[in-house]
Amino acid sequence: MIVPAPAGEAPDMAARLLADGLSRRRAHPIVVENRPGASGVLGAEAFAQARPGEALFFSFPGVVTIAALMQDRLPYDPETDLVPVHATVSDFLGLFVAPTLPVRSVAEFVDYVCARPGALNWFGVAGMPYLNLLSFLRRAGGLDMAYVSYRGASPALLDLAGSRIHAALTPLAPALPLVREGRIRLLLVTNRVRAAAAPEVPTAAEAGTPALEMEGVLGLYGWRGIPEATRAELSVQAQETLAEPGVAERLRAAGMEPRGASTPAAFTAELSASRARWTALAREFGAKPPE
Repeated sequence: MIVPAPAGEAPDMAARLLADGLSRRRAHPIVVENRPGASGVLGAEAFAQARPGEALFFSFPGVVTIAALMQDRLPYDPETDLVPVHATVSDFLGLFVAPTLPVRSVAEFVDYVCARPGALNWFGVAGMPYLNLLSFLRRAGGLDMAYVSYRGASPALLDLAGSRIHAALTPLAPALPLVREGRIRLLLVTNRVRAAAAPEVPTAAEAGTPALEMEGVLGLYGWRGIPEATRAELSVQAQETLAEPGVAERLRAAGMEPRGASTPAAFTAELSASRARWTALAREFGAKPPE
């Protein structure tokens, strides 16, 4: 199972739980192989080059929905090389601010930024999070903040805790320890429901900013030409794994949420709708973060 994220991050943890359950159900070991880099493109390329039936792919949706907008040419076809099997987990994302900012809501954040044009900066994980926050800043009265580039969420969150940057939109999981220590502040989660790991924090809609709503869906993908019977069987086995005792609790403690019932067709339709949304925003604002 190829995962385009480093060991220890949310996709890796969810992938290892899923691989363990699938190994038992399929009666042969499934080993997780981490291939991070290039916003998931390196992992997707490695999967596309594997022999049919040799590997599975477990990933965030950007490799399917927005990667083609960020690069001139992809080394794989997102619509044929990555065949949707099962939407397994919702990965929560959050809008965080530095502890030195005297704001505790998005409305206060907007007012604070408006009063200091050009004085503050921000980071968003490349792909959908970057585009989501960029479009929000532009539409919220053209908030003037400078973008700062990082190679991943972890170094950005450390600089946020040190007030070297002022706001960030990243996955919840790697930020939770800093939130719990009071070193950064979480204003909202972008998902439709509150996170079990931070139940006091409002959703984007509850915070009055539905435009920031987005779902980080970690999903299982099969290879080009995967038999439909195998695809359906893997989907059922993934659902069974998520229903095992203790699995949901471990995911929630890490800032994720197991999805409800899913099918290959439902996951395909969800990705198609997501691709249409982000393509429209990319045309309006541009999908590539500044270097």
